[in-house]
Amino acid sequence: MRRILLWVALPVSVLLVLGLGAGGGYYSDQLLPAPPPYVPVPEVTVTASDAEAGSVTLAATDGDLGLFTVALVSDSGLLLANGELERDLDTTTRTTTLLDGEWPAVGERVATSVDAFFGDPATTLGLPFDTISVASDLGELPGWRVVPRRAETDETWVVIIHGRGGGLSEGNRLLPVLDELRLPSLTISVRNDPDAPADPNGYGFYGEREWLELEAAIEYLVEVEGASEVVLAGYSQGGSIALSLLRRSDHADRVSGAVLISPLVSLGATLDLQARNRGIPEAVIPPLLTSTRWISTWRSGLDFSQVEHADRVEELPRDVPILITHGTADTTIPIEPSRELAALLGSQATYVEYSDTDHVREWNSDPEAFEADLRELLTAALG
Repeated sequence: MRRILLWVALPVSVLLVLGLGAGGGYYSDQLLPAPPPYVPVPEVTVTASDAEAGSVTLAATDGDLGLFTVALVSDSGLLLANGELERDLDTTTRTTTLLDGEWPAVGERVATSVDAFFGDPATTLGLPFDTISVASDLGELPGWRVVPRRAETDETWVVIIHGRGGGLSEGNRLLPVLDELRLPSLTISVRNDPDAPADPNGYGFYGEREWLELEAAIEYLVEVEGASEVVLAGYSQGGSIALSLLRRSDHADRVSGAVLISPLVSLGATLDLQARNRGIPEAVIPPLLTSTRWISTWRSGLDFSQVEHADRVEELPRDVPILITHGTADTTIPIEPSRELAALLGSQATYVEYSDTDHVREWNSDPEAFEADLRELLTAALG
C-alpha cells in the first residue's frame, strides 16, 4: 500500500513543482520588466459640450469620473474637471476648465486621468520650468526644474519622484502649493523612463536600485544649485525609492522631510494583493510567490528584503518628519504596510487615510485636505 501511495504521490509532487516553477516564471515575467510609460487612452464619449458654460457631459458614470478633481484628456486638449458633479442613469456632467488645446466636440472621446495636469508645468499650470539633465552612473537623467519667483535656490528643494509607469507630470499636483510656499522643486527621472537610460537588463527594481538615481539628483542640487536640504515627495514606487534613500544613502542627512503618497512599503504584500486580485486560490498564493521571488532574484539580483521597509524601520533616520497618505480602497498597493510603518515611526510620522480612495488619488479625492497636510509637513521640514 505504501508503495502504491509513493508511486501516486511522486508524479503529483513533480507536477506540482513544475506547475509552481512555470507559474513563478510567468509572474517573474510580469514583475521584472519595466512597464511602458503612462498614456491616457480616450474611451469615454462626450455627449454634450458647452465651452461658454464650462461644462462637459460624458456617457459614463463610474471610475475616476466621480473624483472631486480629475483630468479629461482628449486628442485635441486637456480639461480639468473640478468640484461637484451631476449624474443621471447613463451620463455624468462635470464643470471643467480648459488647460490646453481645444474644447472637446460632441462625439469625441476623452480619457479620465488622475494625473490632473498631464503635460509640462508651463502648459498645464502656467509655471515656468527648465528641462535639466542629471548625471548618474547609468547616464543622463532628464528632470524638470521649477523655481517660483523670489525662491531661495541655495536652501531647501523638493525632489519629486513618480511611481512605476508614471511620468514627470505625476508630481505636477504638488506644484501649486510649492509655488505658494516659494519652494523650488526638481522632478526626476529614474532608470527605464522615457529619454532616460535603461537598466542594463531592462528590469525595474521597485526602489531597491532606483534610489541611486534619487541620490544623483540630490548630488546635482547640492553641487549645481547649492542646496542645503531636500524634502522628498514620492508617489507609489517613488515612496519606496525615497525610503530606500533614507535607509541606504550617505546623503540621507540632507533630507529634512518626506511625503509618501500611496507608498510601496512592502513588495511581498503588494504581490500578495495582486495575486488575490487575479483570483488565484489562497492556498496557491504562498508557494507561487515564493517561486516568483526565487526566480526573479536568480534572473535579476533583486533583493526583496530591501523592499520591506517596515521590517527595516530601524535603518531610517529618526529626526525626519514623514507624511504618509493612503487610500482605503487601494487596489494596487495594500494599505496595511503603510499603517504598520506609521505605527512603528510613532510621532515621527503623520499618517492620513482617505476613505474609499484608490491608488495615488488622495489629492484628487480631497485636494483641500491633502494640501493642508502637505503645507504642515513642509512647514515642519523647514523648521
